[in-house]
Amino acid sequence: MAQHSHSPEHEGALARETLAHTTKAHVTPHHEPGTMDITRQQETFVTFLRFTTRMAVVIVVLLLLLALFNG
Repeated sequence: MAQHSHSPEHEGALARETLAHTTKAHVTPHHEPGTMDITRQQETFVTFLRFTTRMAVVIVVLLLLLALFNG
């Protein structure tokens, strides 16, 4: 089994090498604001609002029923 050096200089060099490697791998082309297709996000948001509104109504109705019949 090989011996590994655990000196701070070695760890710093390894971290710099890893960072340099990962930053090169994730380079993306220039993005112009307003050019991305967001129709899926808009559909998801509308669905989320519809679900949230319906659940709020159901909760209010359940609370009113509890107040009327159990209180």
